[in-house]
Amino acid sequence: MKKRILSIALLILVAASAGFAQTVEQQVAKIRQLYAATNKRIDEGIKDKISGLHYAAWTIGGERDGQQWRAVGTMRSTDEFYFDCEPNDTEGCNNSNPRNLVRKIISTYAGAKDLRTRNEYVFNEAGELVFAFTGNLTNVGEDNTEVLKMIEQRFYFAKGKLIRVNRNDENVDAKFAAEDNAKAKNIVAETTRLRNIFALMFAE
Repeated sequence: MKKRILSIALLILVAASAGFAQTVEQQVAKIRQLYAATNKRIDEGIKDKISGLHYAAWTIGGERDGQQWRAVGTMRSTDEFYFDCEPNDTEGCNNSNPRNLVRKIISTYAGAKDLRTRNEYVFNEAGELVFAFTGNLTNVGEDNTEVLKMIEQRFYFAKGKLIRVNRNDENVDAKFAAEDNAKAKNIVAETTRLRNIFALMFAE
């Protein structure tokens, strides 16, 4: 009898785990569809300047500005915002929280040759962060050799919670490492900061 109960319990546990994995897979599939649709709208806006998403950018530094830091050299930081409303649409946009109009942010930093990052953040129509891509140029060489490689990671979110991390083409859907949780927390904080910057730009 005990063996039978144990077998039933194990079957329930396996079924629950499969259901969880399927749910995560379905959520990630929807996020990927949203990512593709967002990029399509960005391309449309670039082509005809009318349809698709609108564009704004916030740039610091660069060769034109002559920003020189001793340890970094010429640096440039650019935050690109793609949003879903005309800035002069007084009836539609000004009655909304501008932070929730942002659909995608591309944030890049370039300093010395080994200091480069590229981050992408995608938001759904409710203004919730659903996806983050991070790329950091890293020296992976050994024995004092310099081998630079862009280390990429992807983070998927649902209702403010981390549901998947992809690194080195491997997915982690549960029991996230402390490093993953810390990185996800930093991503949420960074997107909050960036959307606050956008809100200030929009107000102007």
